[in-house]
Amino acid sequence: MKKILVVEDDLLLSMLNKKHLQLMGHTVVNAVTNGKDAIESVKRDKPDLILMDIRLKGDMDGIETMVEISKFSNIPVIYLTGNSNEDCKVRASKTNLLAFCIKPVHLEELQQIISNS
Repeated sequence: MKKILVVEDDLLLSMLNKKHLQLMGHTVVNAVTNGKDAIESVKRDKPDLILMDIRLKGDMDGIETMVEISKFSNIPVIYLTGNSNEDCKVRASKTNLLAFCIKPVHLEELQQIISNS
């Protein structure tokens, strides 16, 4: 079982992701809506994995947030996004990318990715 940080600016999706992860047996250490809070949470809560939306509130998107996190942590990330353009995929591949999933993400797919990590 993993300790997971959820970074999602849509509060409904954040609650759904949190619930699904808990049903899978994982612990959600925190759920935040922006990059600044995600960085602080990684330092404080030390998750095993990040579930990251690409579009976030604030100045940084999810990929920029992971670039900042990678300066002090080697934590893997699963990106969940509605944006499947090639530029996003290329930028995401330069982080500690575990998976790049297009919304809506099927629970079975998410569970398999997490189990294999």
